[in-house]
Amino acid sequence: MSSNIFNWGIIGTGGIANAFSDDISRLSNHKVSAVLSRNIDNAEKFAAHRLGCIPYDNNISFVNDEAVDAVYIATPNTLHCQQTILAIQAKKPVLCEKPLAMNYDEAFSMISSSKQNSTALLDGMWMRYLPHIQTLKKLLSEEKIGTIESVYACHGQNLRRYSNPRLWTKNLGGGSLLDLGIYVISFSHMILGMPEKIFAESVFTEKNVDAKTSMIFQYANGAIANLSCSMYDTQPNRAVIAGTKGFIEIDPTFYAPTSMRLCTNDGKISVYKNKYEGHGLREQAIEMEYCVKNNLNESPKMLHQESLEVIEIMDDVREKIGLAFK
Repeated sequence: MSSNIFNWGIIGTGGIANAFSDDISRLSNHKVSAVLSRNIDNAEKFAAHRLGCIPYDNNISFVNDEAVDAVYIATPNTLHCQQTILAIQAKKPVLCEKPLAMNYDEAFSMISSSKQNSTALLDGMWMRYLPHIQTLKKLLSEEKIGTIESVYACHGQNLRRYSNPRLWTKNLGGGSLLDLGIYVISFSHMILGMPEKIFAESVFTEKNVDAKTSMIFQYANGAIANLSCSMYDTQPNRAVIAGTKGFIEIDPTFYAPTSMRLCTNDGKISVYKNKYEGHGLREQAIEMEYCVKNNLNESPKMLHQESLEVIEIMDDVREKIGLAFK
């Protein structure tokens, strides 16, 4: 950082790139200073609404922009690995949208590049950086609900009317598992770790990506996770963690800023209200600034090993349902 301002370069000009840019505008010391798109017109339109933002359509010029302190990658899943490594090799810290990679091998290559270049790589699973998730982890570490017996989480949106190729096209890494299921899988992994057994079934679209997937994970300690995702129907989008002393219920939408309740077996209910303003994407931007200032290659809130394990689980689920990407 050459000043008190943390300057972001964004790759991509779609909905999530705009949402990220809008949310970090709530931070007094963060701004978007550059944007990269294959289409210069799209880059210029994006930059026009952000003071001082330079549009690029050349990858090398973008990653070598000395004003950029970190890069946010908001492109189709199939481009994450290539773009991340390009930026990291230019010594630009990277926050990469979820899923981090298409498969374990890609994720491993990205993380290896981060270590080799001593440059931060953060998994853009933005849920993991939110205040209510930090509170949840604290409650679980304090064993407020005792030994965890089960996790339930669902994420379903009726996206039939959306024609975005990223969702429906196989060669762009489409399907409900990679776009929506990553949330429930990352959530269960955060709580229970690696499952011992995985059971999964899917319904496929005409273009051979999963429209909806249901999963059951079994763990060595006897715990079970019941998870689902869907692009065909709107689900409650809530989560429940149940233990021997009670349960924690997270209101919709569980992976975004929201409220939750701790209910113990003695009948006591503790309510944790949602006082957060904004989307919540800025929390991962704050975490990136923290990592850069402290010379960290990874976030303590989501370590590289966790990212690798989540992608490994995703690979296993895809194998179970017969979803292969070339």
